[in-house]
Amino acid sequence: MKTTSWSGALRLLAWSLSILALLCMGACGGGDGGGGFFPVTILPPAGLHYERNAVVYVVGSPIKPNAPSHSGGVILRYAVDPALPDGLQIDPRTGIISGTPRVVAAPAFYAVTGSNFAGSVTTGLLIAVKARAEPPANLGFENQDAIYTIGQPIPPNHPSVEGGDVSSFTVQPALPDGLVIDPLTGVISGTPNRLAAPASFTATASNSAGSTSTVLQIEVRQPPGVAPTSLNYQEPKALYATGKPITPNMPHSTGGPIDAFAVTPTLPLGLSIDASTGVISGTPHDANTAANYTVTGSNAAGSVSATVNIQVVLAGTDVPISSMDTARTNHTATLLTMGKVLVAGGHNDNSTLASAALYEPGTDLWTETASMSATRFFHTATLLPNGRVLVAGGEDLDGAFRASVELYDPATGLWTPTSAMSVARSGHTATLLPNGQVLVAGGTNGGYLATAELYDPATGRWAATAGPMNTARSVFTATLLTDGRVLVAGGTNGSPLAAAELYDPATAQWTPTAPLLAARLTHTATLLPDGTVLVAGGNGGNAGGGSLASAERYNPSSSAWTATGSMSTGRTGATAAALQIDGQVLAAGGYNSSDITQATMDLYDPVSGSWTATGAMIAARYFHTATLLPNGHVLLVGGANDSTSLATAELYLP
Repeated sequence: MKTTSWSGALRLLAWSLSILALLCMGACGGGDGGGGFFPVTILPPAGLHYERNAVVYVVGSPIKPNAPSHSGGVILRYAVDPALPDGLQIDPRTGIISGTPRVVAAPAFYAVTGSNFAGSVTTGLLIAVKARAEPPANLGFENQDAIYTIGQPIPPNHPSVEGGDVSSFTVQPALPDGLVIDPLTGVISGTPNRLAAPASFTATASNSAGSTSTVLQIEVRQPPGVAPTSLNYQEPKALYATGKPITPNMPHSTGGPIDAFAVTPTLPLGLSIDASTGVISGTPHDANTAANYTVTGSNAAGSVSATVNIQVVLAGTDVPISSMDTARTNHTATLLTMGKVLVAGGHNDNSTLASAALYEPGTDLWTETASMSATRFFHTATLLPNGRVLVAGGEDLDGAFRASVELYDPATGLWTPTSAMSVARSGHTATLLPNGQVLVAGGTNGGYLATAELYDPATGRWAATAGPMNTARSVFTATLLTDGRVLVAGGTNGSPLAAAELYDPATAQWTPTAPLLAARLTHTATLLPDGTVLVAGGNGGNAGGGSLASAERYNPSSSAWTATGSMSTGRTGATAAALQIDGQVLAAGGYNSSDITQATMDLYDPVSGSWTATGAMIAARYFHTATLLPNGHVLLVGGANDSTSLATAELYLP
């Protein structure tokens, strides 16, 4: 027979009374002493966000518990949809996410909803689980340039960080007397008890794979308090889709700490602002045109304002964004660790390009960066673990092939040469291996190549693999499998190829595997959440019917290809992007068997194995780039249509 201790019963009674008090505050007597009930307004919760709204975990490693914050009414229950990756769970009372992930999981959005009797609020979490640790990236704080008052407790200064889960936070030199940084959460808090001149402090977030740092400016002054001096948002120009929880939009300020935030006019239905932190979060309900919203942050000494432009569109819509300064096709686009996208090289109607540009999501701004040392198209660009970008090979419109290689450093915005490849290559592939090396294979330099070589970022040197590929090929695909092997498929050596093979980093050897069901070149290949590879479209040549609409899947366990649903049209030179929603894949653009450039797009559902049409691009294009952004949007840039190369760009919102 189970019994309940007096302490347990008292805790249960206290919890019940707290809920009763929330439901009927003031029930035990009114202002007239008559003991009657009077109505009390229960506020719905608002401004829900987490310590980490975008994080990468490691299989088998316990995660650091991820706790939520919010304003408005008390949250009584938390729920998440879809279910978190296997091994992770959410506490329905506190909203804290904890556990030990058991399986690899592709990046996906999870909607967390906090509710009480008056309403609910939702926020979006981006969670990925990988086999190996990734370093944290892009560390920042709510107040990067803080002015505090001696003897007054400071509002906790919360960090924001992307990438791998953080195991520890540190700061150098020591913070002013009375202030501390929590080594687990990174929150800076306390009460300064001594004056301190303006000084720089380097905060660092670390895990087993690496670290990221940011510099804080902190000053401690005499009373009276100091007004805030500036306020801005992570996404000053925000674009959202209906029914999709947004990545919380975080504020940053300088000067005196902000005690309260307010916004005018009211945010679009479904969005809210946390009155104490200024974080904007939620799930927009209805589409609305772009509009400006003024956020005011204040303390006892003064206030400061920032403008946030917000547009909400229907999910599955393409939206035009600002254009590049230069039209380009056959270029590369690389998502940097700081969230910007580096677009480099390519060619336009007149010349091959060495220029490069940076796109910053959330601002809709393109900025020029340093040009490469060589003009090139059909080159490769690979993001290295240290955050730099390795650009290799390519060719020029005058027929010159490149063996040269260079590195882009986002910290300086400059390119520096590194060791050249053993041979010039264009139309090759470059794959980042789990050990940090880059596998470059195949391509053409006037003849088709079967050779492959490895770049070691630690030494800046190239070394040949133990043997060449079994088939010389160009304009093919190379896909890193979940077991660390690389699947190479299709391409051309003068005619379309069905041949496929596997590279094993453990042996540095190539071995044949089952051929594609259809020979194809300039197709797409996408790793799906279940570890299979989706190959779609491409050109099968005259004998193969020109541009292909067919698709097939490779199963590494059985080494076999199986047919799956076909796209709505043939696509050569199209793009494929793995979305963060249920493992879906977006195929966009390309040209069909009539050589007509397409603006259509198809979505592939890996569960049903079928494609469905979704919206259309603003501009028809092929040989463009498609980059999945951290917020789940897809950036489509450049390319060519039936008559010219393009400078335009657009965003697809799933």
